[in-house]
Amino acid sequence: MKDLKRTDSQDLEIGNGDFVIDESDQQHIEDIFIAQKGEFKEFPQVGFGAINYIKTNISPYKFERDLRIQLEYDNYSNPTIDTTNGIENTQITI
Repeated sequence: MKDLKRTDSQDLEIGNGDFVIDESDQQHIEDIFIAQKGEFKEFPQVGFGAINYIKTNISPYKFERDLRIQLEYDNYSNPTIDTTNGIENTQITI
């Protein structure tokens, strides 16, 4: 999927005097990962809320399951979720 590209500081990237359009799947995954449920008004069930998991004793299996469910709401089926370096360093690829 293509969308407006953002910089690391979440600003819209501009190139040649115009907005840059690029692959946006990773940006969408990051948005879902960070957002709390209810932040996307049109889809109130979408939002993983990663901050809620930081200092909890949740198993990596439950963490991955909850994240997988949220990603499936946005039609990302079978994402690869790697928590081998801890929940704080989760890597997600589609």
